Amino acid sequence: MSDDAVEALFESDPFPRRRGGRFVAALRACASRQARRFPAIRALYGREGFRPDALRSESSVLDIPFLYVSVFKERDLPPARPFRPALTLTSSGTGGQKSRIVLDAGSLRRVKASAERVYAALGMVDKGTAANYLCMTYDPRQARDLGTAFTDELLTSFTARARVHYAIRRPPGGGPFRFDLEATLRALREMAATGLPLRVLGFPAHVLFTLRAWRERGWPDLRLGRGSWVMTGGGWKSHAGDAIPKPEFRRLVSSWLGIPAGNIRDLYGLVEHGIPYVECRRGRMHVPDYARVVVRDPVTLRPLPYGRKGLLHLITPYLSSFPSFSVLASDWGLKRPRCACGLPGETLELLGRAGTSPAKGCAITAAELLKR
Repeated sequence: MSDDAVEALFESDPFPRRRGGRFVAALRACASRQARRFPAIRALYGREGFRPDALRSESSVLDIPFLYVSVFKERDLPPARPFRPALTLTSSGTGGQKSRIVLDAGSLRRVKASAERVYAALGMVDKGTAANYLCMTYDPRQARDLGTAFTDELLTSFTARARVHYAIRRPPGGGPFRFDLEATLRALREMAATGLPLRVLGFPAHVLFTLRAWRERGWPDLRLGRGSWVMTGGGWKSHAGDAIPKPEFRRLVSSWLGIPAGNIRDLYGLVEHGIPYVECRRGRMHVPDYARVVVRDPVTLRPLPYGRKGLLHLITPYLSSFPSFSVLASDWGLKRPRCACGLPGETLELLGRAGTSPAKGCAITAAELLKR
């Protein structure tokens, strides 16, 4: 891969006023290297009659072949040697089909840098302030290779860390992961009493479950203030019956925690595609310049215009060690050309999972823990 082209992209503003050609140059370099390193990608290009050198404009990005996300749950696609892995991540915890993604040092560095730059542009990074973290997800010390654990541990680096509590852990004597409600409520009380900002991270079902349990005990609503945030991700999955519309979720959580509704943000991402799509203060998920999202017709797979629902095709050139740089996700969505928040670029709206039997992911497994 041309380090210059790729590094130039990931060292740049995630939401530039004018995109220029950095993304196309980086994607061309990535596609060329992927074809050299992965026989499956080389065969795909041959079948589709695609040449990486053809990537010369934004319109040409629409022609890049893709692999369906389930391929990475069903097949192991190792790179050609020599190869030095820096981190291996999986997409599910205790069951279901797993994607196993291997990152080399460069890919890992770029995915971390892209996340910090995206969150900073959205006003969510404050390295000079200490904050407590209540993470409604897996303890990374026990689930080191799990994608959601990696994400939440990364999010706790966006401020100085005070106390960090993970709600999904294995019992001291061992056994399966479980959501420890009592320990989570206790941690919330103790953190609120410190007067420090609090950041709540994780699955929205767990956030709502915890706060409802707090209120059912007759405890008073909290007043955490403007420096506190709630950052959710992973959707409702098998708790879809408990899901509430995002505006209502923001209203309830804002009222119960005493924080601005604009400080309650959702994000979308896949372990196979490490670029975060994060909501702005108006609740719109923004597409950074480090990626492109193509909405495709589920029958013809042709690109669809703004406002039309289809399957999400996600493209990013940060990966030099895994062939999911162009992946068709099992999620419905649509795009819009701009947002009233003033941040430039396209926005993404999620519209649910496609298919009747989607493969299990982190959030499905985690949601099942609420039933135990």
